[in-house]
Amino acid sequence: MSQINLYFPTPIYTHEDIFNKEQNDLWSNKILELQETIPSGGTTWEGNTYTTHGTFDLLDDSTFSPLINIIADHVQKFASEFASEHTYQCNGAWGNINTKGTYQEYHVHPDSVFSCVYYPKVPQGAGNIVFESPLVPDMMPVRNITKQNDLNFERIDFHPKEGMLIIFRSYLRHCVQQGTNTESRVSISLNFG
Repeated sequence: MSQINLYFPTPIYTHEDIFNKEQNDLWSNKILELQETIPSGGTTWEGNTYTTHGTFDLLDDSTFSPLINIIADHVQKFASEFASEHTYQCNGAWGNINTKGTYQEYHVHPDSVFSCVYYPKVPQGAGNIVFESPLVPDMMPVRNITKQNDLNFERIDFHPKEGMLIIFRSYLRHCVQQGTNTESRVSISLNFG
């Protein structure tokens, strides 16, 4: 009898509507305020996203504690699917702002096990987050694929929504596409190790 087993799957965890609009507005406004006083980090990045990465850790601001605590619970839930009983701790959190024409190149999050992105504000036209298969580039790809399925995805695009959480393994390459949004797309990124 023939069977196909998936031994090296690439899981991505999503959860929507964790917090209400009032709470999301509080966090997005706080990050927009930080943009006025905190210089953008990520100085080695090619992309032109405003970020507090390396300039202000959201772990140091109690405003973000409820968010970080709930996301930590979701990380533990996701980790349990790996049969992991380890308690993962947040080791960094930062805010990001993207407007029309800004982007973030493909990258990974070294020195972490799980990485997360939460979206408190997503205007119309905001850029997608794109994840690349860890199997790319495939030197001899399967040819003449007629439809996408679990065996042939090379990348997956997620259109973010307000209140959406995405958790993924930190080695997974991902980027943020340019958007057409004139209002700010605000995201919060976190690493757990």
